[in-house]
Amino acid sequence: MNIPIVLSTVGNLVLMLAGILLIPLGVAFYYEDDSAVWAFIYTIIITGILGGLSKAFFRKKNVAINIREGIAIVTFSWLVCIFLGALPYWYSGVCATYCDAVFETTSGFTTTGSSIFKDVEILPHSILFWRAFTNWLGGMGIIVIFVALLPAMGVSGYQLFSAEVSGPTADRMRPRIGETAKLLWFIYLIITSSMILMLFCGGMPVFDAICHTFTTVSTGGFSIKNASIAYYNNLYIEIVVGVFMFIGGCNFSLYYMCFQKKFKKVLENSELRFFAGLILTAIVFVAFMLYFSQPESFHGGVKDSRYYNLGNSFRYAFFNVITANSTTGFASADFDLWPNACRFLLILLMFIGACAGSTGGGIKCVRIVLLLKSSIREFGRIIRPRMVKHVKINGESVSEEIITESSVFFVVYLGFFGVCSLLLIALNTDIITAFSAVAACMSNCGPGLAKVGPMANFSEVAYAGKWILSFCMLLGRLEIYSLILLFLPIMWKR
Repeated sequence: MNIPIVLSTVGNLVLMLAGILLIPLGVAFYYEDDSAVWAFIYTIIITGILGGLSKAFFRKKNVAINIREGIAIVTFSWLVCIFLGALPYWYSGVCATYCDAVFETTSGFTTTGSSIFKDVEILPHSILFWRAFTNWLGGMGIIVIFVALLPAMGVSGYQLFSAEVSGPTADRMRPRIGETAKLLWFIYLIITSSMILMLFCGGMPVFDAICHTFTTVSTGGFSIKNASIAYYNNLYIEIVVGVFMFIGGCNFSLYYMCFQKKFKKVLENSELRFFAGLILTAIVFVAFMLYFSQPESFHGGVKDSRYYNLGNSFRYAFFNVITANSTTGFASADFDLWPNACRFLLILLMFIGACAGSTGGGIKCVRIVLLLKSSIREFGRIIRPRMVKHVKINGESVSEEIITESSVFFVVYLGFFGVCSLLLIALNTDIITAFSAVAACMSNCGPGLAKVGPMANFSEVAYAGKWILSFCMLLGRLEIYSLILLFLPIMWKR
């Protein structure tokens, strides 16, 4: 492990973070958020000093980064950004403890959307903007934008990109990895700009449109309203947000194919078909369950009249199914009051998650497709032991190594889910709250059920529980391996 190159590269990222913090500082000046102004100034000074010292003492150039350094840089970069990004919450006084500030920032950068704030509407505009901005930065990945700058710094970016991009494979759309990173951000900016314009045309205030766009295209789910998207009670806004949540949940390499006019290849993509088919099936199921069961409302446990109409049932099913499957975490209704079958299905969709190479979280649809196809193959081998059949994705055979990796990932994912849930239960958390909280955090989705439901928050979780859930959020965002490998001796041996 080349420690100097790791610290030097992380130092570059810290300096970049100091520059990024100037944007919310400008928002604080614009809205005259005095306490937030000084909070951002102090954070910029501390971040700049740490980045500068790291660069000064560990200056290395023209050094290739191997897989070990790549994993270390990615993981330490996320940790440093989280711990430094928490300072504005703490210094401004909106978070009583540094633990709460770290939880909120981890939720932001990992695009989870879980929050400890009971009333977000009283927060300063600049803090609300910073929450949304952390979602947006974390959506495409802090490292991906950093990779675009690495050639000018004399280091290779492929190992960073491979360690950062989610899914079994990190597809290279262009020969040079820096060009790939720039292209991804160009697509990301186009999607972001389009959504801001559409929300503004729908009557949403500019500030609201910017913040909700940042948290939608990143599938982050932070809202500036206590009732989330339900606050607006606007079908047009729900459709726009729903469509862009789906867009954020798709593999971004498909958008590059659209630029190349390879539309047929996009439509034939196995993962996209599975993702879209799963959402459509779940919407129909949830809509009919809501219509025929008619869940209770907040008002005295009476039947909610909104679900008397089949159209309304499809409306709420459409939005909340997409927000769960894309792991965004918005809510247009309190789905914790829905029938148990609907609640279970939404948690299951959180586990499955979005597509690989997207801003979404979860296990990823491509892994589920691989596991299903390999399972069907094994059933066939029971009847015909000598059968030779390859598992195919997009018409191409998948190597046995990737199938094994997906199987191992699935088992390890469920193992961490069980252990972390047990730890929360040991902290006197009820079973439903513990299971759904860990599921929501590991899948980077946001709301769970019971005490952490869509109309509740994570403020009542025990102090130790917040650290556990913060670990779960980072574990899910880095897809387990990058984080866990740091604790294994093999990473540090020559």
